[in-house]
Amino acid sequence: MEKQALPLKILEGKERSTGYISVASGKGGVGKTIITINMGRILYSNGKKVLLIDGDLGLSNIHLMLGITPPKNLYHFFSGDVPIEDIVVPIEDGFDFISSGSGIRELVNMSFGKLKTLLLRLQEFAEGRYDWVIFDTPPGIHSDTLAIVSSSQIPIVITTPEPTAIADAYGLVKVMNSSEGLKEFFLAVNKVSNEYEGKKVYESIKVVCERYTTAEPKYAGSIKYYPNLIKRIISQNPFDNNLIKDLTQILTRLYLVQRTSKESFWEKLLSKLRK
Repeated sequence: MEKQALPLKILEGKERSTGYISVASGKGGVGKTIITINMGRILYSNGKKVLLIDGDLGLSNIHLMLGITPPKNLYHFFSGDVPIEDIVVPIEDGFDFISSGSGIRELVNMSFGKLKTLLLRLQEFAEGRYDWVIFDTPPGIHSDTLAIVSSSQIPIVITTPEPTAIADAYGLVKVMNSSEGLKEFFLAVNKVSNEYEGKKVYESIKVVCERYTTAEPKYAGSIKYYPNLIKRIISQNPFDNNLIKDLTQILTRLYLVQRTSKESFWEKLLSKLRK
């Protein structure tokens, strides 16, 4: 796998603390999960320890793309069967992921008390151990998505040029802005034919945001349509040099909205989920 170097400025100030990235979309099928996985690989290739967390409780699919069957997942942790260390699955040394399981009703309907226990334990486990934690969130305006994205230091919304994807991306941004007060976020446009098409999609969303919300979208960049990615997904080998090249360009822009807060990511997340 070809290594893509990142400018040092993106990593500036992250040596002693854990950074949090969330990847969201208004609808499914826009490439959110494969983008999350390859983004993690880029940061890992640049010497960072990375943890991917599948935030789609009960409908986890990161493990499917990786072709890895986790022996334990969040369900076993909630049930008290295993400590959290036993549900962390290594992709490579220092590049790990946590699966939330698949089709587990108990996770979807968990109580706030159980969720709080999980998050506090996740905080204890992740802080200082990883340089970056990346959440692959459920598509749409799911309450978990809104909480995770609005708590993250770097919120990223993925869309494609399809009209339905654009409309749903704007709908997600509008809800995050009105209900969670989120203003700054990155927009990345996937499956474009060229950079011009990506910028055109971004401008269309930006115009509507400026007119009807207080949201301030930042253009992260575009990812070209690569037909071979379908084959990679089917073969459970999601890492792709072309995709990594495009995502590396996107990652160079993410430092623009790295911001500090009096509240930690976990404190903000708990506060939002309590609502």
